[in-house]
Amino acid sequence: MSSQLQEHRFMHLRLPLITLAACLFTGALAARDLHVSPVIGEDLENVTSYYDNGGHLLKALAYRDAYGNYRILAFGGNVHGPKRDSESYVSLHAYGFLQDHGGYLARWEIKDANGGPLCGLKMLTPLVDIIDAGDGQSLVMVPYWIDCDGLDPTEVKLIMVYKDRKYAIRGNLPNQEGDEITRTPGETFKELPAVVQKTALAYWERVEAAAKKAADRSNPNVAN
Repeated sequence: MSSQLQEHRFMHLRLPLITLAACLFTGALAARDLHVSPVIGEDLENVTSYYDNGGHLLKALAYRDAYGNYRILAFGGNVHGPKRDSESYVSLHAYGFLQDHGGYLARWEIKDANGGPLCGLKMLTPLVDIIDAGDGQSLVMVPYWIDCDGLDPTEVKLIMVYKDRKYAIRGNLPNQEGDEITRTPGETFKELPAVVQKTALAYWERVEAAAKKAADRSNPNVAN
């Protein structure tokens, strides 16, 4: 058999093997363990210090990014100021920290406020999480809703962080006949990879269900 024919057959064999290896690698990447766990010890004390003057740390999670770096999601709110009821928050503040040379670098922040004394910002703390985006990357999820006095729709929000960039899905729950439930991804949402969009939209269904339950005056910190 000529060397040219042998090389031709080897290339035909090699290409399927490369394709198979790529598929296996992609599957392994998509199933990567993010090592999500509650923040404890000195790290917990440090991130708690970011919440003062009426602020409360509600949840802190540690995880590993795609490069193995140690990261922290800190999530909390402030109760100091005018708001609709005693169980509401006036504002929300979440931080994304990257551990660097024994300290922390804030890579992103999420901030929002209730909008006035007739409204209350409601946390969906059990659904604040870091999940696999569907491609092995981490996807930070920060959902909440804003409850206002009157017949205006209840606003539901899911703010996400993917590769240190923020994205959003927003929606409304009707408080009077004739209004409809809405879901509106932010303008930059379409820039996400298709698999990440699919993951985010599936998570939104859970957020919307939890907000519906909470808006019916059930415990807003209990998700379906």
